[in-house]
Amino acid sequence: MKIIPLAFESMGVRSMATFVETDLKILIDPGTSIAPKRFGFPPWKDEFDALHETRARVQEYAKKANILTISHYHHDHFTPFSLGRYLDSSPRYAEEMYRNKKLFIKHPTENINKNQQKRARDLLNNLKHLGTRDIHYADDNSFEVGDTLFKFSKALPHGAEGSRVGFVITATIEWENQKLMHASDVQGPMGDAARELILNENPDTLILSGPPIYLEGFILEKRDIVRAQKNLIEIARKIPRVVVDHHLLRDLRCFDFIKTVKEESKGEVLVASELLGKEPYLLEARRKEFYF
Repeated sequence: MKIIPLAFESMGVRSMATFVETDLKILIDPGTSIAPKRFGFPPWKDEFDALHETRARVQEYAKKANILTISHYHHDHFTPFSLGRYLDSSPRYAEEMYRNKKLFIKHPTENINKNQQKRARDLLNNLKHLGTRDIHYADDNSFEVGDTLFKFSKALPHGAEGSRVGFVITATIEWENQKLMHASDVQGPMGDAARELILNENPDTLILSGPPIYLEGFILEKRDIVRAQKNLIEIARKIPRVVVDHHLLRDLRCFDFIKTVKEESKGEVLVASELLGKEPYLLEARRKEFYF
């Protein structure tokens, strides 16, 4: 199984886009974005450069893919049929991405908030006009395609239990005695349900979003971060390779967080760029530096 990170915070953008090659070619969460505002400032030129580079990479691998999966309907996890400056999105890019693909997607009306429900409806309407018909609602379902098994979780909170941000589904891919689990936006995981799901699935490689430590003191409390770190330590003790990225890397304190997880777990814990042999390239977390 080949695993290729395409766009992540450790690569300068908001995303968890990942390409996986088995006997199939699979694109997970095909989106990329940058934050319109952070620390009160708009994106720096380097962030737009990273956005355009990752968009080109996602589009390149979308052409190769047989199958696309979407964990939820935040714009850093899929590509809409609309122009978006901070997504580098367009109708043409979306048409190129979704045409003639098999799609496994988060259910558009169940366990979903109103904002994501509207985005899902818009996406499905555009897919209908495009002629894409091979669409499967993946929540709590399994699918066997060729020699590859896909297992999707039930809807999990986007972060802590009771989160108002909505729900996500994880994707597990099994092929030739290898198992990858891609757990978008479980944020740590903060929730016990996500932790137990991950431990029970017991993948060889886990890719997940870490907690958004940059929101501590705003919508998160210190205890939420501590819980997420304890859960991640437990996971890293039992799963051979843990790739933690996304929300966590929007704050430069992420490296201290990861160091603690490594020391406590004695496990292999890395960020997505390191799967490619590259040093983390954090931009949003450093945005304030560019203006002073």
